[in-house]
Amino acid sequence: MTIKIDEDKCIQYYSKLNLDHSSPSQEAMDDALWLVNYCYWDQEKRRQKNVSYRMVAGISIGRASQRFAVKYMYDAEKKMLNEKQSLDKIIDEELKAYSSYQPHNEADKEQHEDTKEYLVSMIKTTVKALQDIKLDEESAAERYCTHKFDGLVLPKLGRIDYEDRKKFIELKTKHRSKRKSDTKQGYSWIKGYLPKAPDVNHLKQVAFYFHSTGKIPHLLYVNQDSFNVFTQDSCEQLKPDYLKFLVDQDLKKAKIRQNIVYICEGDVRRMAQLISPPDFSHYMWRDLQQDMIEDAASLWKDV
Repeated sequence: MTIKIDEDKCIQYYSKLNLDHSSPSQEAMDDALWLVNYCYWDQEKRRQKNVSYRMVAGISIGRASQRFAVKYMYDAEKKMLNEKQSLDKIIDEELKAYSSYQPHNEADKEQHEDTKEYLVSMIKTTVKALQDIKLDEESAAERYCTHKFDGLVLPKLGRIDYEDRKKFIELKTKHRSKRKSDTKQGYSWIKGYLPKAPDVNHLKQVAFYFHSTGKIPHLLYVNQDSFNVFTQDSCEQLKPDYLKFLVDQDLKKAKIRQNIVYICEGDVRRMAQLISPPDFSHYMWRDLQQDMIEDAASLWKDV
């Protein structure tokens, strides 16, 4: 049964939740995580969550390679000529930025210190990959990509890592991790794994950009000393038909969420009655402070 939506009312209900767009990152979340992060917690509350060495390192790697490789940088809607510098200077600045990060526990501190040892290598490997892909002279980074789908009242919004006139590139970084072992130390560091096939959530993100821009997709994975790039020539899952399928699946997911918002009139606690509670053992909840987990769980206390 199709639920008839009064668009004006639905926008009012979304406004109660302080939502004015969806995004690939929102749709990659399960419903409970989305409900807590984007309907229950506001932006200020979300910023209280612990970040991690992995997130900070990924930002540094992406930003450094963008600063070196592209002609234009975007700040929201503003397009700016990139003031290119030497790669050594860019790396020096990014290392300082990465070193200023304050880890939130001992495990995060260990990983942060270890990542310092190969961050330069990952930046240089990413730059090498971009040079192999050959962005043209009108390359840009961080442009907002927006699309309004039929049947949804909110637009979907994402930011493209790198693009030129004909293609775009989505970057994913794979970092070294600490594992138990039979060594004298009792542990060893395992190199980040370059996947043989793309992660489906990464494919969904690429699918949205492909649908919105019509440009040729490239999905780039980088670890400390090598990279793997998936294209339509090397990966069946990047073919237009499969990307269209993924877009359609995410559209259905977004419509179901819109129905829940509409039926519950933007009341987040009523919405929680229609969504299964979180699995707090999932890695997406791993770095949250205990009081934030308890606050999230409180949405389901009356179920």
